[in-house]
Amino acid sequence: MSDSHSRRLILNGASAEENSKTLTSPETTFRMVYWNLSCVAATARDMFAYGKATWSDESHDMTPGWNDKIPTPYNVLPVLNVIAPDGKEVVLSESIVIDQYLAKKFNLLGDNEWEEWAIKTHYSNIHYLRERSLMKLTWTWADKRKEALDVFLEKTLPDFIVDHEFHLRRNGSNGHYVGDRLSLADIHLVNVMDHFSQLPNGESFTAQFARSELLTKVRQNVEKNAEIAAWRASEEWENFQQGAINIYAVTRPPTDGDELHEKEQ
Repeated sequence: MSDSHSRRLILNGASAEENSKTLTSPETTFRMVYWNLSCVAATARDMFAYGKATWSDESHDMTPGWNDKIPTPYNVLPVLNVIAPDGKEVVLSESIVIDQYLAKKFNLLGDNEWEEWAIKTHYSNIHYLRERSLMKLTWTWADKRKEALDVFLEKTLPDFIVDHEFHLRRNGSNGHYVGDRLSLADIHLVNVMDHFSQLPNGESFTAQFARSELLTKVRQNVEKNAEIAAWRASEEWENFQQGAINIYAVTRPPTDGDELHEKEQ
């Protein structure tokens, strides 16, 4: 276990009022501390672009002992530093909290209380699809990956698509989860679909998503936003996508060819 010096306090010595002023100021800038890949920082980065924010990425490689060098509240990344014009900083931890904070800041939570909670509900279910895949598919035992992949492709993902088509249809099949403009849920869906495209056998996941006209329409609405489109055309965005592909390459399920090779040896 890492020593306490690697922990970063959420409390920063400022008053609640001062921290609230930093978080709500229209002139704040941002520094995202995360790995050199997309995954759970990708939605936030799209929202930075959408909100025309000033932000920087402090990207790290996953090397042993990283948590002794990068202080974090809970020994995990990402961490978002919200920086006021006077240099005061507020640290936010946990990707769900970061995403929902930025969505509120950039008006991506609808137009009223009900729309906000509806958007957060869709967001939560989308988020959980990726979390299930990371726990049960990506980082499971190597000899269980083929079975886990089959279950995910044959059951988990089709069920998810049916559920979400139901809600998108009820909202008028306009390519938005709530109302008629972009929201956190729309942007998050696209980034979670991107995540699956980066996995080994990513083409199998992408094919299922692409067969859904309703989910495809959400992607089109997100990617036609000028600011998001410009960000996604950048070299930095491409590097984060490639970083994810490189990380997940080691989780490829074994194939029949691998088993034959082992027997021959």
